[in-house]
Amino acid sequence: MVFENLIGNDKAKQLLIKSINSNNILHSYIFVGIEGIGKKLFAEEFAKAIMCMQENKYCNNCKSCMEFNSNNNPDYMKIEQLEDAKNIKIEQIRFMQEKIAEKPIISSKKVYIIDNADTMTVEAQNCLLKTLEEPPEYAVIILIASNESKLLNTIKSRCMKVPFEAISEECLKIYIEENISKDVTTNMVSMCGGSIGKARLIEERKEIYINLENIINNISTKDLIDILNKSEILYKSKDNIQELLDYINIILYNKNDIRYINCIQLVEDVKTRLLQNSNYDMSIDRLLIKMWEEINEKYSRC
Repeated sequence: MVFENLIGNDKAKQLLIKSINSNNILHSYIFVGIEGIGKKLFAEEFAKAIMCMQENKYCNNCKSCMEFNSNNNPDYMKIEQLEDAKNIKIEQIRFMQEKIAEKPIISSKKVYIIDNADTMTVEAQNCLLKTLEEPPEYAVIILIASNESKLLNTIKSRCMKVPFEAISEECLKIYIEENISKDVTTNMVSMCGGSIGKARLIEERKEIYINLENIINNISTKDLIDILNKSEILYKSKDNIQELLDYINIILYNKNDIRYINCIQLVEDVKTRLLQNSNYDMSIDRLLIKMWEEINEKYSRC
């Protein structure tokens, strides 16, 4: 069954399945939502289903489905940023337009996915508009965007919007434990922010996250010098310190203790200082000292 292996976003699933089953496929869609929640996977499954040559529209065995699985279906194209490019260029859209004018070879439909469509230049968007205004009857264009405000209103008005929501922490935890890593903590799941893309990074960062949790969990029971000595990971992680500070804030928030919650502002202050190029080691020293004082109130009062 279509989408059966994709988690979350049941409303989007139902909408797309209804379109497939009723054969009411529109010419243009915008899949909108935060990065990493599976929009591209949904778009690819949708494309495969509407190009399927069998009545059940997801046979996985017809010529169209098999060639889609092997990335050789001539009726399907994905447009994305070229390597080292920040934008999708007008030349890429023009090439797509040349191909879209050719009739399908295998299926009754041709599907074009524009990934990160919100990175299209204004020139590329205006070029695409011509196709959206008068698409061939067999063509389906799916735009994938995280920031729809970067798309021209004239583009958005000609596409059906399919909103995608962050995946619930409960569903994400099950997915991570079954597919990525066992024994994930609540803090690790929260760090994913409902994003499958971020969840896939958990395994390679798990040891660092556990280290940070141990630092915070020990602040109330260890002396300050011990905390500073055991916080080496922070001093060695200059390149990705903003991410680690975000994770510390999640740990602090989930403690559900006003002393820890008060430390969130201390973390935010250090994040700002580092962005302003303050001395790195001194900033980390200051953060750890201030957090220790805040959580060990009896010492700060003395």
